[in-house]
Amino acid sequence: MPHNLNSTSANSANTGPNHQPYPPSQPYHRINGDGLQPEKEPVEFDTSHLRGAPAEVESLVHNIKEVAQQFLYHWRTFPIVLPPPLSTCTDGEDTLARKKHHLRDMFVAPSFDELDAVAVDSKGEPRRLTNKQLESIRERGEFEVDSINFAGQTHRWRLSALLQRGRDRRYEVLLRDLALATRFLVVTARARLVSHCFSVSQSLRALLTGLLRLLDIIIGVPSLQAQNLDAKIREERCRYLVAELVCRPEYEDSLELLCGFVRRQLRRAAMEKFEVERESSQLLPVPVPFVFGTPSGAAVDLRLFSRDIIRKALPTLVAILERETRGWFLHFRERLISELRAQKKPDEEIEREVNEAVMREYLQRVYSSILSHPDILALGEGIAQLLVQQAQSVVLMHRAVENVQRKLTQTKDSLRSRMEREHPVLSRIRPWMRDRMREAEANFIEECEWSAHEEALALCSHQNLQQTVYFLYRDLTFMKEREPVLLKELRKVKTPTRSFQWPTQIWLPRNWIVRRSFQGQSEIIPTVLSNTPTSITTPRADPSQPVFLVEREVVHTTTTRWPMWRWINYIARTWCWTWNAMFLLGVAVPWCSPVSLRALLLVQPFTPDLELSQLNGTLFPRKSSQTPTLCSRLVALWRHISKSRTHFETEPDTGFIGKGMTRHVNRLWNYGVKGLLGTLVILFIFPIVCVVASFGSLVIALTAIMWMPLVTLALHMFMGLIMDLDSPESSRNRYLVVMEALIWNIGAQGCLQPVAALIVAFVICPIISITILTIAVIRYWIRVVWDAAMFHLVIKSRGRIPASDSFVVKRIAGPGLASDYYYQIRPEQALAAFEAKLELDELLAFQQETERLITQPQRDFTQFVEACFGPFSASLAKTKDPYRALEKEARDLVAVLHEKLDRRRRDLQTGLGVVVRSKIKLTTFNLKVVIQQGALMLERLYPTHVFARLAGSEEDFWENKGLGVGDWAGLAGLMYADIFSLDFLQPLDDTDTKFKLEPHPGVDLSRYTDMVHSTELGGTNGPDLLGAVYAPRGNIQVHSPYLEVSAFNPRAKQPSNSRKSDKRCDTGGLLTSTRIRRRTMSSNGTGETRWQPWKRQMRPYSAEKLLIPLPIPHPAHIAVTIHNRDSEEPIPLDSEICQNILRAIEESPGEMATESVSRYRGGGDSSFDSVASQSSVSIETRLDKDAEAQEIGSDEKETGETYHWTLSNWGGGMARRRNNSGSIKVDLASPEDVTLDTDTTRVMFSTYGTTV
Repeated sequence: MPHNLNSTSANSANTGPNHQPYPPSQPYHRINGDGLQPEKEPVEFDTSHLRGAPAEVESLVHNIKEVAQQFLYHWRTFPIVLPPPLSTCTDGEDTLARKKHHLRDMFVAPSFDELDAVAVDSKGEPRRLTNKQLESIRERGEFEVDSINFAGQTHRWRLSALLQRGRDRRYEVLLRDLALATRFLVVTARARLVSHCFSVSQSLRALLTGLLRLLDIIIGVPSLQAQNLDAKIREERCRYLVAELVCRPEYEDSLELLCGFVRRQLRRAAMEKFEVERESSQLLPVPVPFVFGTPSGAAVDLRLFSRDIIRKALPTLVAILERETRGWFLHFRERLISELRAQKKPDEEIEREVNEAVMREYLQRVYSSILSHPDILALGEGIAQLLVQQAQSVVLMHRAVENVQRKLTQTKDSLRSRMEREHPVLSRIRPWMRDRMREAEANFIEECEWSAHEEALALCSHQNLQQTVYFLYRDLTFMKEREPVLLKELRKVKTPTRSFQWPTQIWLPRNWIVRRSFQGQSEIIPTVLSNTPTSITTPRADPSQPVFLVEREVVHTTTTRWPMWRWINYIARTWCWTWNAMFLLGVAVPWCSPVSLRALLLVQPFTPDLELSQLNGTLFPRKSSQTPTLCSRLVALWRHISKSRTHFETEPDTGFIGKGMTRHVNRLWNYGVKGLLGTLVILFIFPIVCVVASFGSLVIALTAIMWMPLVTLALHMFMGLIMDLDSPESSRNRYLVVMEALIWNIGAQGCLQPVAALIVAFVICPIISITILTIAVIRYWIRVVWDAAMFHLVIKSRGRIPASDSFVVKRIAGPGLASDYYYQIRPEQALAAFEAKLELDELLAFQQETERLITQPQRDFTQFVEACFGPFSASLAKTKDPYRALEKEARDLVAVLHEKLDRRRRDLQTGLGVVVRSKIKLTTFNLKVVIQQGALMLERLYPTHVFARLAGSEEDFWENKGLGVGDWAGLAGLMYADIFSLDFLQPLDDTDTKFKLEPHPGVDLSRYTDMVHSTELGGTNGPDLLGAVYAPRGNIQVHSPYLEVSAFNPRAKQPSNSRKSDKRCDTGGLLTSTRIRRRTMSSNGTGETRWQPWKRQMRPYSAEKLLIPLPIPHPAHIAVTIHNRDSEEPIPLDSEICQNILRAIEESPGEMATESVSRYRGGGDSSFDSVASQSSVSIETRLDKDAEAQEIGSDEKETGETYHWTLSNWGGGMARRRNNSGSIKVDLASPEDVTLDTDTTRVMFSTYGTTV
C-alpha cells in the first residue's frame, strides 16, 4: 500500500488557481438533513393485573412504574433522512454542479465486432492480400490484418492445412516425424538390449534369479543382510561431532555428579526389580553441564538444549515472529521491484533477489527484537545471542541447500538448451532427454556431493558463527573420511535374515535346568526333587529375595547364514521332532496321561507334573496335574452314587408324584444306569483303551526314527512345491516357488524374453523406424508440392481478407480473443467510481449509527431490568409487552432504513462483472492523479462523513486497515482495489494489450475533468508522492516472510507439513515455495510408476547429506562421553537402560531432576513409567500440569479465596483423566507380593506377571 500522504504534501501538490473541488468541511452535527430530530415518548406499562393485590404491592409497582417511565422510552417519531449525495453541492456552490446520472453509465464495454469493416476497403470492395501477407502465408500459413478500432492491434488468421501449412510448420512436422523414427532406434531398440524392463540384460538377471531360487529351495542359499546401517552411521556421526569436546573446569563437578547419578541408577536397575518414586521431592537434583570447550579453547554453549529455556522463550518468539511481518513488507517489496526493474534485470532474477532481500530484512528485524526483548534477556546472559545464532545457522544451512539446488537447475537448463541447439531431432525425444538429464544430475551429485556443506561453511563463516562452523567442519570431516570406512566395515557385518529355533524336551525332571537370579546375577543350581509343596510358586517383588526359573527344553538354533541351510533345517527338524514324538508317545502317553498304564495299574491317583518353588528352588508335584486311576475312578463313581441316593432320601416328600413312585426311578438311574454301566465301562472298556493307547504309542514311538524323516522330507517337498514355510525373506513370494522359478523366471523371463527382445530390437524397431522415415519424407515432399500449387493457383490469385471463420481459414488472435488484455479507462471515470465508493462508506456508517440509535431503547430497557431486578433472580421476558412492542417498532424502522439505503445503493453500483473489473487499469501518470485526488477527497470528507459516525476510535480504524494514522493515499489505494481489483494498482505497461472503456456519451464528466487538470504532481522529475507500490510486477511472485519457530530449537526436527507451509518461499531460509514442493511431490509420486513398471523412478537431489539442524547429542550424552574417554570404568552408553536414563534426564522439566530407572530385562518395565515408550506423553503431561498450576495460582491470588471453574480447568481435568485411563501396565503377583501403602494410597505390584 502507499506510504502516508500527509496534508502538507497533499495541499502543496494542489495549490493551483481556483482549485476547490469540494467546499470547506463543516463541523458535523447529528441532525437530519431537514432539521428534524427523533422524538421520545415514555413507555407505557399495563398494571391492571394488580387488582386485589395488597396496598403495599400496588404502591411498590406504581413507584417502579414512575421511575421506569423516567428512564425508559420509545421513539414517537423517527424521521429517516439519508445524507445528501456527494455528487451535488450545497446552496450557492454551483461551480462543479452536474446532472444526476447512474454509475452504470460510466463504463460501456467496447465492441470487438469489426471484421466486416476490416474485410473491405474504402470503396466497399473486398480487400486483397498484400505481398507481405502472401509471404507470411508461405512461411507460416498465417497472415495478419491491422485493426481499425483498436490502434496497435492486429487480427491473425490461420489457413487450413488443406490450403497451406507454411514452410516453418512443414519443417516442424518433418522434425517430429524424424524424432519418432529415431526414437524406435535410440530408445526402444536400445532399451530392449539394456534396461530394467523387457530386455536382454533383464533376462540374464531373471535367469540367474530363477537358478538361485531353485538352488535355494533345494539346498538353501545363504541369506544375509546388514541391519540398521543408517542408524549406526547416524550414531557414529553424532559421537564424532562431539568427540573432541572437553569439560570446562568450572563444570567438572556437575559432570561428576551427573555420571555418578547414572552409575547409581544403572546399579539400582541391575539389582532391584521395581521401585516407585513419583513425588518430585524425592528426586535428586542432577545438574547437567551445558557449556563445553574445544581443543583450541573456544567455548561451545549448548544451553538451548535445555527444555526449560526453550519452553519459556517459545511464547515470546512466536509473538516476535508474528509482529515483525507487519507494517513494512509491501513498501519494501515494491521499492525493490521498482529498483531492479530500472536495472533491466529479468523477472526470474528479480524474483530471487527480492525474496532474498525480503527474508534478510525480516530476519534482521526478528534478530533485533530478540536481542532487545526483556523477556528473552531475563532467561540468562547470552541466551538471546544463542537464539539468534541458532536461527541464523538453520537459515543459512537451508540457504546453502537451495543454492546447490539452484546450481543443479541451472546446469540442467543449460544442458537442455545445448541439446536443443546441437541435436534438433534427438532433443524432441522425451525419453532420450530424460536420460541425459538423469545423467547430468548423477554427475552433478557426484561432483558436488559436499557442496551443501561447503556452501554452509562459507555462509556461516561470513556471519562469524564459530560454533556452527566448528560442528559443520566436524560433520564434513566425518562424511568425507570416516563414513566410507564405516560403511565398508559395517557392510561386512551381516546377520542372517532368519533364525529357526528347535526346542527338544528334556525327558527326566532331574535333568531340568534350574536358574537362580538375584541382584542381577544368574547361576545354575542343582536340580532337587521334593515331595513337600510350598505356597509361593510365582516370582516375588521383594528385591532382597531371589527368583528361580526352570528350563524344561533344550533349544538348538539354525540360521540362513551357511550354505545348505535347508538341509541343516531338515536334520534339526527331524532330530527335534523325532525326540519330541518319542517323548510324547513313549513317555507322556503310556506313563503320564489319563489313559496310561499307571492309570490302569495304580490304586491311588498320581501327579506326573512338577512345579518350581520360589522359596528354595526345588521341584515338587503340581497339584493341578493329579491324574485318576481305574480304582480311584470306581471309588469316585460309587461315592457319587451314594451321595446322590442320600440326597434323594433326605429331601422332604413334596413332589407332584411322591417318593413312593420316584424312588424306584431314582434307584434304577443310580444303580442301573450310573452304577452298572459306569462300572462296566471302567472295568472293561477303560483297560482296553489304556492298553491299546499305551502299547500303540510305544510302538509308534519306537518306530519314530523310521517314519519321522519321511514326514519331514514330505514337509520340505510341500514347502518347495506349494508353500515355502522356511522362506528366508518375508517380502519374497512363498507360494509355488518351484513353478515360479521354472515357468516364470527361467522359462518366460530367462528364455522367451531375450528372444522377444532381440526380435523387437533388431527386426521390429528398424522396420517401424524405416517405415516412419519413408512416410515422413514422402509426406514432406507431397506437402511441398501441394502448398506450392495451392499458393499459386488459389491463394495468390483469389485470396482476400475474410470477414468470418470458415473451414479453410480461422481467426486465432486479435481483439477480444486473447485473455491477456486490459481495459483502459479515463481518470474521470475512476474518480466518479471512487466518489461513489466514498458515498457507500458514508451510507454504511450512517446505517450503523442509525441502527444503534433505533435499538437504543431496547438496550436501555434491558440494562434497567438487569440493574433493578437482577439481584432478585428476575430476567427480562422478551416475548411480552412492552419489550415486544419495542422490538417490533425497531424492526419496522430498520426495514424502512434498509429500503431507503438499498434504493440509494443501487444507483451507486458500477454494474461491472468480476472479470471486467480485474482487467481495468490506468497509465502510470493517470493512476497517480486519481490516487492523489482520492486521498484529497478522503482527507476532506472522511473525518466528517464517516469517522464522526463510527462507534470505534479512528486509531482502531487505521489499525484494522493495516495503515498508519492519516495515510490517506494508502486508504485510497485500498478503496480502488475494492472498487476494481488489486491489479488496478499496477499501471499499464507499454507492451500490454489494452482497449478503451469509454463512458456513455450523455454522461457529464466536466467536474472530474477540472479535478484532473488541477492536479499538480511536481513535474516529470518531481517527487513521487505515491512511492513505488504501483510498479508493475508481471510474473514476479514475492511471498510474505515467514520463519518456523522450530528454527530456534536445536533439538527440533523440521516438519514436512505444517499449517503455514503455503507461505514458504524459494529463498526463505527454512522455507520452500509451493511451486517447488508441488514439483517435488509430483516427481516422487509412485502411483503412476506402479502401473507403468517400464518407467524409472526419478529421485530429485535434496542434499540429504546435510542434516538440518545438525544431529548434536544432548549435553547429558556429551558429559557421559567425556567421562568415558578419561575413565577406566566407562559407563555402558550403548545399553538400552542407559539410554532410558539419559532420555529421562533430557526430558525432565528444568533439567535438574530425574526419576529412577528399573532393572532392564526382557519384557520388564521401568520406574520411569516406561520412559522409552511413554516419555513423550508423560513429560508433556507434566509440563501441562505445571502450566495449569501456575495459571491456577495466579488466578487464586487475584480472586482471593473464590475459585472460578473455567472451561480450561475442566478440559485439563478431563485430559488428565483421559491420560490416566488408557492402557495400564499392571504386573500381577501372588497375594504375598501385593502390598498396600496406606500412607500414600499406592499399590505396588511385582514386575513379573501379566500385562493388562
